[in-house]
Amino acid sequence: MAQAERGRHHQPTPVPVWTPVMVAVTVSVARTHWLRPVLRTSASTDPQRNVLDYLDSELLPHAAAEEAVLYPAGDSGRTAMLVRAMKDEHRNLIAHVAALRVAADGVEAVAISSAILALFESHLSKENDLLIPVLVADPNVALGALLGGMHELLG
Repeated sequence: MAQAERGRHHQPTPVPVWTPVMVAVTVSVARTHWLRPVLRTSASTDPQRNVLDYLDSELLPHAAAEEAVLYPAGDSGRTAMLVRAMKDEHRNLIAHVAALRVAADGVEAVAISSAILALFESHLSKENDLLIPVLVADPNVALGALLGGMHELLG
């Protein structure tokens, strides 16, 4: 009876809600460098808040600048469908960030964070490996000026 009594009163140590998010952030950092500055420079100890702050201040403004400055140079000819798909990926990123804001628990946040990371990596590959080389090769595109325009928008 003493053992049954102990079992009934033994409460497991509560696991913080953000632990799965911390795992997702750790996996993300291990897979790519894009979240390292988020963890190093943020004053917050809430990893989900850190990631959202980064997405809001860096990733989403960068996507908007791409659409305003870079994508018009590739939205016709042989890269038109690629640019259209990349704009759709931006819409998906925005939707995933919105979903991360209201994630019901850590497991959902991990799933959404993983989707954001996968989409981001795929998008970055398309941009670097498919779009930019075509724009560089196009004599009608001043890529340096376009990138300068993006930097002006981003500050």
